Amino acid sequence: MNKYVINLDLHGGDFAPGSVLEGATIALSKNPSVHFKLHSTKEFQQQYSGKFSSLFQKSDWVQSENYISPDLKPSEALKKDNRKSSMSNAIAEIKNNDNEITISAGNTGAMMAYSTVYLRTIENISRPAIASLFPSKNHPVCFLDLGANSECSAENLLDFAIMGSTYYQVLYPDVECKVALLNIGSEEMKGNHLIQQSHDLLKNEKRINYQGFVEANEITDTSNHVIVTDGFSGNIALKTAEGVSKFITDSLKKSLTSSLYSKILSFLLKNKFQDFKKSIDPRNFNGGIFIGVNGIVIKSHGNADGHAFANAIEFGLKCLKSDLLNKIKSNVSS
Repeated sequence: MNKYVINLDLHGGDFAPGSVLEGATIALSKNPSVHFKLHSTKEFQQQYSGKFSSLFQKSDWVQSENYISPDLKPSEALKKDNRKSSMSNAIAEIKNNDNEITISAGNTGAMMAYSTVYLRTIENISRPAIASLFPSKNHPVCFLDLGANSECSAENLLDFAIMGSTYYQVLYPDVECKVALLNIGSEEMKGNHLIQQSHDLLKNEKRINYQGFVEANEITDTSNHVIVTDGFSGNIALKTAEGVSKFITDSLKKSLTSSLYSKILSFLLKNKFQDFKKSIDPRNFNGGIFIGVNGIVIKSHGNADGHAFANAIEFGLKCLKSDLLNKIKSNVSS
């Protein structure tokens, strides 16, 4: 049985370390071949090793001197005093280890800084991106960049398209992956100078199946599988989608509990409503990969609970089992 090693930053996230440890416990019950390395301060280890004794006994605990706060600047994270933090140790651990990955729900900027410094970028890739899956009507949609690069060149967007297409084809090998560029309209003349430059590069790239422009209101109902944009626009789209999803589910719940009649109706349709909630629940799509760095680093949502973190671990396992990193390296170098 193959042994897959996953490094977990126990200090990352709004509900850490409880959410991380709960997620790891759920994932381990489903995947006994997983082995965790738990990175935390001595204080956290003493505080939580009793409650999660089974997980700690089956895992390796790696002591850290400190941890990275959510508001710490990337430049500060790279200073000597923070090089022994739980996040730093977890990412440094996977350097030159293709059978290991790292997952954290912590500071995104610090994670990217450690990843690029310790792991470096893949050959021929100048900037890594954050890629994640969106729920949609027809199939999951890979969206990148989701915040790593607020400003991009056309060449960067081309790299993102190639890596995103490879990523999707590895996860869904039976799909003929289609790539689109996010724009304010579908017409050829729409978009700023960056969009027009990127459009010209993408439509002449033979390694991808480029389909042209896609608008934001089509993301959840598109025939495309990969949508490419800069990190500024991508992060806004992500946060908007999550906010709308929460608004819909909260409003629906409120309406269905507002009267005796609606409560009876909601009980009768309970299974249907659960299916609906599951289809748009961001927790089921948790885990953005730092695509383009020479290692598998996964960013969990900061507000992830145990269920969401377990899904990030499941996603990480899929990346390991499919040999995603080496396939991306092969495609971008060809």
